[in-house]
Amino acid sequence: MYNKIVVMYREAPSDKADWWELYEPFEETLSDGSVILVPAGYVTDFASVPMLLWSFFPPIGKYNRAALVHDYLYDLQYKQKELGEQAARKFADEQFLYLANAINPQASIRHYIMYWMVRVFGVYAWRAKK
Repeated sequence: MYNKIVVMYREAPSDKADWWELYEPFEETLSDGSVILVPAGYVTDFASVPMLLWSFFPPIGKYNRAALVHDYLYDLQYKQKELGEQAARKFADEQFLYLANAINPQASIRHYIMYWMVRVFGVYAWRAKK
């Protein structure tokens, strides 16, 4: 049984995607066996997908847990000090793929496409957190 994500809608500035605030802490086990705790109050947009692509890749879906953890790892710049920027970002991106496929293995092709989009364009979000 998976942990539930309990969120509430939080209005975003007009130039931003919808935001969701985590109402309860959320715990997830990563592919390396480590456990990450996303605290209550954390704000996410889940998957940062351009509106043009929402028909194919909606920002909210069965992969919400994966997107939430991915956003949090980016915000923390998780493992950057020990792995370096490129390897730490790749680790975070791989967690999205790992968790999305664990949640819904039937959509693995969709998850791989999303993973590669994050690999290509996620660098801008990662560097914005510095």
